[in-house]
Amino acid sequence: MIVPDNIRKCVVFLGYRMADASMRFAGTAFFLGRDVEGEVAKDVFLVTAKHVIDGIRKLGLTEVYVRANTNTGHSDWVNCQSTDWHFHPTDLSVDVAALRTGVPPGWDHLVIPLSMCVTPTVLQTNEVGLGDEVFVVGLFKHHHGAQRNIPIVRVGNLAALTEEKVSTKDFGPVDAYLIEARSIGGLSGSPVFLNLGVVRYVDKAVKHSNGGPIFFLLGLIHGHYDVPSTNIDGVSSDADDPLTTERVNTGIAIVVPIEKIIETLDAYSKTNG
Repeated sequence: MIVPDNIRKCVVFLGYRMADASMRFAGTAFFLGRDVEGEVAKDVFLVTAKHVIDGIRKLGLTEVYVRANTNTGHSDWVNCQSTDWHFHPTDLSVDVAALRTGVPPGWDHLVIPLSMCVTPTVLQTNEVGLGDEVFVVGLFKHHHGAQRNIPIVRVGNLAALTEEKVSTKDFGPVDAYLIEARSIGGLSGSPVFLNLGVVRYVDKAVKHSNGGPIFFLLGLIHGHYDVPSTNIDGVSSDADDPLTTERVNTGIAIVVPIEKIIETLDAYSKTNG
C-alpha cells in the first residue's frame, strides 16, 4: 500500500508557546469539510482530540498554535484561542474537538470531504471486519520536520469493532474501535483511515476497484494502552509497583469513530449556522 500525498496533506501539527517563546508540540489535527455540489469541502473544520486542547488549557495557556506547511516549502505557526474549539455538546465521553476554519491561501494542505468518511453502508457492503488494514497519519515528535511538517504513517489492522464500549482512563467507557497500530504521544487527534484495497472478496465474489486503493476516514486517535513491564513472565508481587517497573505500550490504539466527529460538527452547525 502506498499512501497518497493528498492524504498526508490533510494533517497539521498542534502545539503551544512556552514562557521563553519556544514552541512545544502537543498533538495532531486534520481538515475535514462538508461536500458541496460541484465543489469540495467548503464548510471546513480542523479536528483533533479533545484531550489535546484540554491538556494545553491545564498548563494555564489560552492559545493553541497550529503548525502548517506553506507552498514555499516551509511551515508557519499560527495561533487561535483554546475557547474557539468546540466539543460534543451532550456526551462528555467523546474525545473530539473541532475548530471552524478554512485552509488559508498559501497553505500546502487539503481537506478530507465527508464523502470520504466511513458509513454503515460502507462497512456493510464491503463486509469490513477484523483484520482489515488501517493506517494513521500524524506527528512523530522525535522527527517532526525542521523546515516543514513531516507526518508519519503507521499501518495496522482492525483489532476490535464497536460492539461494546471500551474502558479508558480519563473518558470512562467510550464508543471506539481498537486497532493494532502502536500509538504514541503526538499521534493524539490523528486521522485513521480504512484501506479497502484494490481487490476485495465480498459476497462470495472478487471485486476490483476502478482505480487504485480505496480509502475511507474511520475516525481519530484517542490514545493507547500501557501495561506494567517486568523482567519475568507470569505473576509478580511487584508487577504493579511503579517504583520497580516501567510502562510498556501494548500496541493497541483506541479510535474515536467518525460518527462521533460528525455528531460534534452537526451540533456546532445547528447552533451557529
